Amino acid sequence: SPFFPKEIDMLVIDGPCNGIFFLYGISSERYYGEEIVLWNPATRESKVLPIIKQRPQYSSPYVTFNFGFGIDPKKNDLKVVRIVDFWQRKPLQFEVYNLSTDSWRVIDGPVNQLYGFDFAKFPSYLNGFYHWMASEYPNITMSSRIRCFMISFDMSNEDFQETLLPPIIKDPFSTDEIAIINDSVSLIVEYFDVYIRWYDIWVMSETAVERTWTKKFKISPHPDFDRMLEFREDGLVLFQYSDGWLVVYDRKTQEVRNIAKYEISDLSHSFAVSYTETLVFLNEGNVIE
Repeated sequence: SPFFPKEIDMLVIDGPCNGIFFLYGISSERYYGEEIVLWNPATRESKVLPIIKQRPQYSSPYVTFNFGFGIDPKKNDLKVVRIVDFWQRKPLQFEVYNLSTDSWRVIDGPVNQLYGFDFAKFPSYLNGFYHWMASEYPNITMSSRIRCFMISFDMSNEDFQETLLPPIIKDPFSTDEIAIINDSVSLIVEYFDVYIRWYDIWVMSETAVERTWTKKFKISPHPDFDRMLEFREDGLVLFQYSDGWLVVYDRKTQEVRNIAKYEISDLSHSFAVSYTETLVFLNEGNVIE
């Protein structure tokens, strides 16, 4: 990869946020401090983030990471949140990178440390907050979870907020994902059996005292949907078909249109977003409007 000083085996992408993408390079030789890069496609500028110097609270060969990525709107500063999970050796460790200082620091996490954070599969930053699906476990063995919820990180105040999920009719063959759809925090509930998949989309509204969910629309069952890739602002949804086709689904008319066909192996970790160019200079230590 041209972005990483060391060879990587897998790439995790998040964003864009203010025209910037977050790139996390994973190597087969797992070590503490794998490569993190910020990239602006418009300016072709990239920045390798410094390796975190402090050592984890516990030494463990089984360390996993999760991330959040967005803008602190009060200081107009780009931040990266890194959640270090030592598996059965809790608590989690929370670290924040500031572009303005080009440095990392450890922050306080949620009060309850028996949490598991899911990797965001869709862009999940909006208006100063990054959102994850999360689970609470009854004990340190993490053998079973007792509830699921959304947890949000305030990029300005650097604290966490839990939000209950809507009353969803669950079954063993369903999954939940947080996504930003038409500038709203949304919950995508995917149901599936052997041959078909269908989706309910819930949208969150927020007042000064509470957050509530409303089911906005449904994507009807379809025999060929394999993976949802992107919700577009124009109401179209990009899907991957099981035979390798990328298709656009119009949720209003329920029509499907083919775009391009790829080898199945090329789509196993595919990623799609809508992108607007911005002039954000990563190596000047600030973020401009």
